[in-house]
Amino acid sequence: MLEHRFAQFAAACTFVLLIIGGTVNPTGSSLACPEPTMICHGQFLPEMTGGVLYEHGHRLAAMSVGLFQIALTVLLLRRRKGQPGMKLLAWATLGMVVLQGALGAITVGFKLPWFVSTGHLLLGMSYFATLLYVAWRTRRTRDGEEPARRQRAAAFAPARRWVALAVGMVFVQLLLGALVRHSEATLACIGMPTCTLGGEWFPAAWVQRLHMIHRGFGVLVGLVTITAAVQVWRQAAGWRALRTMMVAAVAAVLLQITLGIYVVLTLRAVPIAVAHFAGAATLWGLWTYAWYMTSLRDRGAATSGDAQRPVLAPVRGVHAVP
Repeated sequence: MLEHRFAQFAAACTFVLLIIGGTVNPTGSSLACPEPTMICHGQFLPEMTGGVLYEHGHRLAAMSVGLFQIALTVLLLRRRKGQPGMKLLAWATLGMVVLQGALGAITVGFKLPWFVSTGHLLLGMSYFATLLYVAWRTRRTRDGEEPARRQRAAAFAPARRWVALAVGMVFVQLLLGALVRHSEATLACIGMPTCTLGGEWFPAAWVQRLHMIHRGFGVLVGLVTITAAVQVWRQAAGWRALRTMMVAAVAAVLLQITLGIYVVLTLRAVPIAVAHFAGAATLWGLWTYAWYMTSLRDRGAATSGDAQRPVLAPVRGVHAVP
């Protein structure tokens, strides 16, 4: 369906936009364009060199995503107007894009206040997760597929708390990472594993403490992700897509921890810092989509015909719901 494919496209473009945005701060380009508009040094298309390439490139990419969102909102309102909650999603996602643009303008206009920049990053991640939800709600399923999914989800319900825990932990780590980035605390600690080269773990300076809290919580996120993925894997026997996502989540969190270490060891080399940011967005997307997949409430999937509820074997560890 057109709206489903377009939601997938918008989500993919937003993921790319997040990565492009993740290059602005590490390259020191946040104020390369001093105007809080789509104009940079008096031009809509200035010479794309140096910091202008990253900052104005980010603005142009954001404008493109905004146009895609307008199209997606129109599609949802026209083609899904009878679907419960879809009108709200159509306007909410558009509102998120408008607010995100406003936060971006305020960030530049007021010379990078940390709390606005942090909100800008978190709203971008929230918008990405919401687009994934729109893509999930607008998917088409084959005959019998949706009743089968609901039966799997009902059987999986006792283990779903692990997915919820992982989603919450990753979001808190996104917040901490945003605070570290926008408080200029990324290199407040250059020792590894200690904060200072002299061996201090938790110095008195608040930026150093913030940095170490981010490190420590990252370890907790890694432990929770691995534990949750193992638990979900065990409870999701026969659910290939969910099991594949759990393997990807473990790989992503291990790579993310490694990249975090190398951000410090390389004194924030730009490719490493950007990859670290992309890893965070990937982990966030994996866990939020796992939450949607395992939901019992699904008012959106369109079927290709009248579905018959199949009889499924019980999922290991819990009893199937008829």
